Amino acid sequence: MHWKTVGSLDDALTIPQSTNRLIPLLSSSKSQKTSDSELPPPSLKTVEKLNEAATAKLSEIVRRSKSGEKNWDGYSEAELIAAQELLNRDAQNVAR
Repeated sequence: MHWKTVGSLDDALTIPQSTNRLIPLLSSSKSQKTSDSELPPPSLKTVEKLNEAATAKLSEIVRRSKSGEKNWDGYSEAELIAAQELLNRDAQNVAR
């Protein structure tokens, strides 16, 4: 399935940002009890997998759009710049 049918580039930018904030919270928190009516938070492993998948897809969007590949031209230059900056920021955080 083509990513653009699933969501916008804004959606693709949101997932890595959200998971990057959630991972430290899940890593540092002990298992928290939830009431019967609340869903438990996702596992750290699940969030890490989501972050990896979202980052890979965002990288693909930027790479294919910038190369002018057919059917990957619906993104504005500003969106692609923002996506690339997010990827670069994540790469710097991993390198530290």
